[in-house]
Amino acid sequence: MIEGGIPILSPREKRLLRRLARGCSDRTIAAQIGGRADQVGEQRKRLLQKLQLRSRSQIVGAAARWASWPLYELTTAADEAEVLPEHRENGGCEPPP
Repeated sequence: MIEGGIPILSPREKRLLRRLARGCSDRTIAAQIGGRADQVGEQRKRLLQKLQLRSRSQIVGAAARWASWPLYELTTAADEAEVLPEHRENGGCEPPP
């Protein structure tokens, strides 16, 4: 749902959108935020449809506008630790060991 031109995104949708903007695979996203790759794939499809996004540049722009860390009020220590330190150099998109 979009309210006042700003989509209402759940914390999980924001996590997913940030990782899509980084170019993470469904498998990597699933390992980082939980779930299976096929579940993440379905969530990705629904999120992109909800936000009417089709290109990578649109995804990156949407993540910057609607899911950036400063705007994400529900950030917890667990959220900040989502990306393992050894994966930070590659934007957190390396597959799990």
